[in-house]
Amino acid sequence: MKIFKPFILLSLISIIGLSAYAQNTQTKEEREQEIKYQKIAFFTDKIGLTSEEAQVFWPVYNEYWAKKNKIIASRKNHMTDFSENNQKMTNDEMVKHADQYIHYEIELAELLDEYHKKFKNILPIEKVMRIYLADYEFKTYLLKRIRESGKNN
Repeated sequence: MKIFKPFILLSLISIIGLSAYAQNTQTKEEREQEIKYQKIAFFTDKIGLTSEEAQVFWPVYNEYWAKKNKIIASRKNHMTDFSENNQKMTNDEMVKHADQYIHYEIELAELLDEYHKKFKNILPIEKVMRIYLADYEFKTYLLKRIRESGKNN
């Protein structure tokens, strides 16, 4: 574990440094891949995963995010449709859109509940809580990077 943690930190620092250099020349896919690598390093460090835990955790976590992203994409499409067409919608159609929005939020909550149980089966509870903390901190980290990159351009 002592060798593993410094390796992750060094990897994260290297990725961040390289990302600043390559930011303007990257394709969307390359930026997404870079963020994925940053997230893996960030989470592994913040959660304190051993190599054995990481092997079990990442497939489950990736499955969770794949399902979550599908719900988020559907919600986004739904809200885009509402935004583009709400001026010509009837009240009943608006009620359906509002109800569907709430349904998406319920789906997200149920998905989190399902995977919370899975996370508890594969990690100690303190590391499960670190998942949620790392998720919050990584979003904050990304938003900060976006703001900073806007200032530099």
